[in-house]
Amino acid sequence: MCTVMGCPGTMAWNGSLELGAEVGIRVLLFIIFVWTEFLEPFHRKIQPEEMWLYKNPTSTEDRVPTLHMFAIAYLVPVFTVLFIYFIGYGKPDLKPAFLAMSLGMVINGVLTNCIKLMVGSGEPCSVD
Repeated sequence: MCTVMGCPGTMAWNGSLELGAEVGIRVLLFIIFVWTEFLEPFHRKIQPEEMWLYKNPTSTEDRVPTLHMFAIAYLVPVFTVLFIYFIGYGKPDLKPAFLAMSLGMVINGVLTNCIKLMVGSGEPCSVD
């Protein structure tokens, strides 16, 4: 029987609905992140008078390989949350910690890719 405070069992349903919405937002942001990762960036035209800025020798190798960079960026926060959970300080905060961490990661990825696409990259090798 329903009362002024609501019907029995609706709190559990509302909680799962809210969690589903939270996860859905993160999945949507992750899809946007992956989509923007493969878009073609804006190409700036480098003028001949600016070419001296690009004449310095550049490295052809990455300093940190891409796989290692993504592993560090995503696994360190996960292990930090799990470490705090297992030493006993964050037992009630595990779900909010993972929700906050995942939202921060996908928003950071989407914003970084948007800036990367807007600013673009110069093509100093194509200017002679």
